[in-house]
Amino acid sequence: MATKKTSNTEQKLLKELRSEYVSVRLQAAAHRNATPEVLLRALKDRSKSVRCNAAHNPNATPEVLLRAMEDKDYYVRCKAAAHPNATPEILLIAVKDEDERVRERAADSPNATPVVLLRALKDEYVGVRWEVAKNPNATPEVLLRALKDENEYVRNAAKEAIEKNPFFSLQVAALQAQTTS
Repeated sequence: MATKKTSNTEQKLLKELRSEYVSVRLQAAAHRNATPEVLLRALKDRSKSVRCNAAHNPNATPEVLLRAMEDKDYYVRCKAAAHPNATPEILLIAVKDEDERVRERAADSPNATPVVLLRALKDEYVGVRWEVAKNPNATPEVLLRALKDENEYVRNAAKEAIEKNPFFSLQVAALQAQTTS
């Protein structure tokens, strides 16, 4: 059975993650050549800052981000939800998070799908719903629901999104006509 060969850089970073100095561990977790294995190890660090660097690292894979979504600290979970590599599956986990800041990061993610946005639109926290209405991925269906929100800021954000896109105006009007007939 073949085993994966660990590069010298990966070995060095894994060693640095065992350092007693948090500054060394911070740099290892943020390193531009950190592998998913390095980042997964960094996510086990006792320092929240090291774990944040791992969740924020551009090399973080969906597997790494899923692990980061399990972190006890909301700030690490925010980093994972806001990461460019966050998949819709990760974002669905994030929109169900106990902390509204994590849910907001998922709602404003450029990777949020209509399914993610519709789920986030049910959030009790107005900031999450407002982020949904401002999200460029919001479909006419999402925006139509946001237009019916109890909060004026959410409704206004949806109106602005619709006004910016004449095609959306037509689609939302058609959807409204369907629901009233």
